[in-house]
Amino acid sequence: MKEELYRSLGEAKCEELAKKSWSLWHMLKLSDTRKSAQVGGAVREGIAKDFIREFLPPGFGLKSGLVFDATSKKISPQCDAIIYKGVPLLEFTDIVVVEKEQVKAIFEIKAWIDQPAIFGTKSRGVRDPNSGLAYEFKRRKDFVPAGAKYILFAFELHSGYLDAEVLKRLEEICDSYAIVIRREPLAERKRGKEPRVTNFNSSVSRLIEWLRNLS
Repeated sequence: MKEELYRSLGEAKCEELAKKSWSLWHMLKLSDTRKSAQVGGAVREGIAKDFIREFLPPGFGLKSGLVFDATSKKISPQCDAIIYKGVPLLEFTDIVVVEKEQVKAIFEIKAWIDQPAIFGTKSRGVRDPNSGLAYEFKRRKDFVPAGAKYILFAFELHSGYLDAEVLKRLEEICDSYAIVIRREPLAERKRGKEPRVTNFNSSVSRLIEWLRNLS
């Protein structure tokens, strides 16, 4: 029963997230000003954070920010979103600095991801598996304490690779992921699949369930 409930909720939320994202895109198309990927990314980051906050239990915070590791005396790169418990070391309107022990999840939020991001960029025809999203995770993994998660949240996934290959790679480069829309590759569309799939691999449903059960 719960599995069906979360699946239904995840699919409904994916449609809601997609509409909000596309409304931004349509507005930018109407504008005479130059399109800015930075502005679009910031807005989608805000949409994602609003969605995550909706399911956070009391006692947890969510903001962009930095993680301080007192043991190594190092501070993390900028994180798109951090779920933390308790009072931050420093807190401002839009950003926090928290101790590593407070971290429950670090999110990488993307408007869309493609083959170079997932499988690595090419150099002389060979992909570098340590580039793209894998590189972003490597820079932050030391600031994710035991039991916490490094989570990829993407509004759209574009890849010509089949689902099994994409899923295997995502499991290698992050602890968890939530993909709102998966644009199906041509090979899959020829087999009769719809051109897009929401709540890819039930990932958004699983994220909602995980958020609701944080403690």
